[in-house]
Amino acid sequence: MSKEILHATIERVFQDLTKLDEIPFEIPDYLQDNLNHEIRSYQEQALRQFIYTQRSDAANVSFNHLLFHMATGSGKTLVLAASMLYLFKEKGYKNFIFFADSDAIVKKTVDNLTNVVSPKYLFNPKGIVIEGESIQIQTVDVFPFDPAPNTIYLKVTSIQKLHGDLVEPKENGLTYDYLEDMKIVLLADEAHHYLAETKRDKKNLTKKEADVRSWEKTVENLLALNPANRLLGFSATFNLSNELLFNKLQDKIVFQYDLKKFMESGYSKNVVLLQANEDDEQKMLNAVLLSQYRKYIAKENGIDLKPIILFKSNTIPISLETNQLFVTLIENLSVRQLQETVEKGLSIYGKGTSIWGKIFHYYNDTDFAAVIRDLQWDFTDTFLNANDSKFLSEENTLLLNTLEEADNPVRTIFAVAKLNEGWDVLNLYDIVRISEGASGTRNTTDSEAQLIGRGARYFPFIQDGKKSYQRRYDTSSSELKVIETLHYHTINENAYINNLNKSLEAANIQIKEDGSTRYDAKVKAKFKRTDLYRNGKIYINRVIPTTSNDYQKFTDYNVSPYFEMNYETAIEKQYGADTEVVSTQTHAEELKPERKLLQKAIQRNPFYWFDNLKEFVPSITSVDDFIDNDNFLGGLDITLSLPVGLSVDDLLPTEKLKIVEKFLLYAENKIRLNFMKVKGTPIFEGIRFPELIKDYYVEINQVKGRPNTMGEVVRTKKMQDHDWYIYDQAIVNGLERDMIDFINDYMDRLQEQYEEVYLIRNERKVKIVEIGGTRGFMPDFLLYLKDTKCTYQVFLEPKNSALHPQDQWKEDFLLSLSANPDVVVLTENENVRLLGIKFYSDNSEKRQEFKEDFVTKLIQ
Repeated sequence: MSKEILHATIERVFQDLTKLDEIPFEIPDYLQDNLNHEIRSYQEQALRQFIYTQRSDAANVSFNHLLFHMATGSGKTLVLAASMLYLFKEKGYKNFIFFADSDAIVKKTVDNLTNVVSPKYLFNPKGIVIEGESIQIQTVDVFPFDPAPNTIYLKVTSIQKLHGDLVEPKENGLTYDYLEDMKIVLLADEAHHYLAETKRDKKNLTKKEADVRSWEKTVENLLALNPANRLLGFSATFNLSNELLFNKLQDKIVFQYDLKKFMESGYSKNVVLLQANEDDEQKMLNAVLLSQYRKYIAKENGIDLKPIILFKSNTIPISLETNQLFVTLIENLSVRQLQETVEKGLSIYGKGTSIWGKIFHYYNDTDFAAVIRDLQWDFTDTFLNANDSKFLSEENTLLLNTLEEADNPVRTIFAVAKLNEGWDVLNLYDIVRISEGASGTRNTTDSEAQLIGRGARYFPFIQDGKKSYQRRYDTSSSELKVIETLHYHTINENAYINNLNKSLEAANIQIKEDGSTRYDAKVKAKFKRTDLYRNGKIYINRVIPTTSNDYQKFTDYNVSPYFEMNYETAIEKQYGADTEVVSTQTHAEELKPERKLLQKAIQRNPFYWFDNLKEFVPSITSVDDFIDNDNFLGGLDITLSLPVGLSVDDLLPTEKLKIVEKFLLYAENKIRLNFMKVKGTPIFEGIRFPELIKDYYVEINQVKGRPNTMGEVVRTKKMQDHDWYIYDQAIVNGLERDMIDFINDYMDRLQEQYEEVYLIRNERKVKIVEIGGTRGFMPDFLLYLKDTKCTYQVFLEPKNSALHPQDQWKEDFLLSLSANPDVVVLTENENVRLLGIKFYSDNSEKRQEFKEDFVTKLIQ
């Protein structure tokens, strides 16, 4: 079969499978109820298609061996767990054998399926309950001949050991004879390892090929013991381009969800290749600066993030040598070296849109000595070498598999190939390919593509109180794009890059272009010739510095001492879960933290150690004062939303500690952000148009070779023919575009009433600060109106209704401008009025409020 025909056949098979999308039934409620994570839409479809096959009268013949071809990171193991529950409940299966070809995967799966306290436990940690019956999962070496009721028996093993036990039976061990009278379900992880891809004679096989053929035969023998037996295989990397393998699998794949679909749906990080000309030492330093930049940007936005770097070498000796080179690099890092690195980076990237340009501009405005202190604190003794047995004690193995945890100190990993499979990590952001001894063969780059696929798993950070499992910033110019992006620092060698691109394409990994697509908006020449542009002003309120006397209590930092928190969100291991656990029935209780609990939490967070805390909270005399003072922790009340049946008194000390730590992290972010900021006054003064209104651009990430398909799309709207819009084009999202259309609909009436009408896009230039406070914001649009008596500066803000509650203060501030008697507009010779209009919203009711407010205030 030619390659073209083979690929066409693959496409046809998958198109046939998608016809199952119309299966007219929902998955049973008990599946979602008994899983620890929300079932995503594609996982639900996988389960529906699986259940459809098992309801068939021909299931024992046609659907006893099924394969789930799902992308790395898409939650195959959650589908596996749900399938276990379905087969137990609906089909009476009690005996399950899980096997993999890696001890690491075996240990991880034991945790995922049986360890209730593991952050990655897949079942409901409160217990599995089906139709009122409590169901237990019991791990065994041999299935009991007389099973207990309401019990699932699970054997977790490696394929090597399973094969050995069956080929060379031992007393009291697992044998074919013992199993032939039982119904068993075989659960094969990384199932591509058990499928032979060649027909060569046995004597011509490599040892690996011979092992695979033997394992495949063992699995086939187990499946054939009983017509009711089932074999469910899970893999992201079935090699369907191999004709022999394709013919084996084409009628067994029950669900196809490849990495391309996964990434298009936004469930992954973006992947960007960074080609580096530097030697390995400089490349490592640049990667550290990028990683720490991520941490700084996250922290400035109230996000707690510990980004991981993986240094990938070709051999174990080189990996160990690189490890030592890195230790020395961090230990000896000097201000001069950092300064030279930044200056060189600016000379190369300073005028472009590359991530390096952003990074080196950022560091150029920092205290180099402080940056080095941070780097040496964060990167000294916080590494693991996955190749060195002396490093990989049981404790370090646990660290390697819990990198997302807040109390896990690891920032760097050194590896060769051990982590390409079976490694679940969400906060890996940089993979640095070490050049020394590197190979550019296709086998090497295929392996690297597999690792990139693992690293592309999305980190579900919390922003504005919400956790998302899909990318948010694809179509935004937000600096937070960097925490939705995996950077792969490559070798700058053409043959290697070509092979890597081929490997990534074969693995369906979409690559983003570094620097993205740039859209430019230019101030129209015609507007620049107007008197408004030449002599007019935009009015913003004067700000004055705060002093230490302005910070006497939590509220001065915008820290609320009356803190509300959802219990199940609070005690959740912050990283690694697929979703928040939300109880449908809750009640509120107050938690007044005990003093010793506050002391313990403070001891665990260096920010609150007195030498540091005193710099940010100058009004305190000691840590004890901070704890006891009613203006600070002494006045703290935490309101917990608890599931019905659970009381504050039932909480474990460790749970209470985690809750207090989350409050302290929230307070730390607010204190850092708000200390010694400027505060707004009611005095508004004019700044000349050319100082604030300039040409601007917006960068939009693009998938290599085609436009992005995720999120709220930012598009350009041509505005050359609309003199009232001051830019040649509007670069806007859907809601902003709708508001412009609304204004256009009223333009005739506005121009009848006013001599001049101009709509101005505010691209992060015009900032107003709440009067008497430190919170500031930049309204998206200004509407400039002028009649014979007055000039009006109208602030307009389109706001998604989902974001409206936390931004209510902004709307209140805008609406207060015209009514506040203290507001003074300093002008030379004109009457200027400031007006705020209610938010323009995607919510129909709020949009009507905007319309009424707009018409009432602006059109007579």
